[in-house]
Amino acid sequence: MDIGSFVPGEMAEKTSFEAIALRYMKEVLPKMRGKPQGEYLIRRLIEVFGKYKISSMTAAMLSSYRDDRLAHVSAQTVVHELGMISRILKAAQLDWGIVIPGGHPVSQVRKPKVESARTRRLEPGEEPLLLRALDECSSKFIKPAFQLAIETAARQSEILSMSWEDVDLDRRVVRLRGPGGGVTKSGEAFRDVPLTLGAVQVLKGLEKPAGGRGRVLALTQSTLLQAWPRAVKRARRQYLLEKLESVLKDVHGLNDSDAQREIRRLVSKSGPTLPLTLKEWDRLEREDKKLDDLRFHDLRHEATSRLADKLEMHELMKVTGHKTSAMLSRYYHPRAEALALKLD
Repeated sequence: MDIGSFVPGEMAEKTSFEAIALRYMKEVLPKMRGKPQGEYLIRRLIEVFGKYKISSMTAAMLSSYRDDRLAHVSAQTVVHELGMISRILKAAQLDWGIVIPGGHPVSQVRKPKVESARTRRLEPGEEPLLLRALDECSSKFIKPAFQLAIETAARQSEILSMSWEDVDLDRRVVRLRGPGGGVTKSGEAFRDVPLTLGAVQVLKGLEKPAGGRGRVLALTQSTLLQAWPRAVKRARRQYLLEKLESVLKDVHGLNDSDAQREIRRLVSKSGPTLPLTLKEWDRLEREDKKLDDLRFHDLRHEATSRLADKLEMHELMKVTGHKTSAMLSRYYHPRAEALALKLD
């Protein structure tokens, strides 16, 4: 104590992780973006660590948790969870004066290696298949959400927050904002984005409410996140069925009526199906990857790569909202054959 090296740990010994996690959720989280996801993550961490006092949360405990979680979830998920624990403990230290005698435990834990960033783009033929499947969605706004995503490179939250007051079709400009009209993920109050002719056509096809105010898409995030994977799955299944019919006719010599009967039986399970039909269906599902593993966020990769052929890098960054070229490069995935044509 005389030399100032004594660290009092009474508060850390008395305070539970649940107490500081709930305080963080009440005082800090509302000021940040992604509040709903943050609340979900914190409540999950409280289920695991809530009963422990801060002083008893060691690097060894967190390392064991990391290893157990990696057996069930992705490395990226574990990194997010450790990051949230770190932010909660930092707030306790820096803002609420709770000293952790053993030091910040998360800083002593090795983070799992995250796989390389996704490079998924729309492959040739996938867009028309998706458009056809999106026409069958119960909400009429799922399809324009898809179209606006690949025309503007906007984030999902920015598309869902788009309002008619911020759309200027004469100037071909839309002002994008974050969730609920707040700041964007990049921390900007808004971002003005030019509209392609395709985006203008989509917006003109939507019914504007009386007074010209309100959201462009009457769509919630949960509705979009539920409808999108179903539409992709529907588009893939329809594509595989059409390809199966072609294989049955061209490879196995079935006539049109027999091939169509096989497809009907396979879909409805209403009668005996030829073994060769089942065999070919299993093969197509296993080998043909069209429309496989396609997320809504991949559309931002697609749009950025398309716009990169038309805009300079500094112009593209203004459109996408990226602050650095390094961040932009994670979303720009040119096809090698397209680069080859530029060499001619």
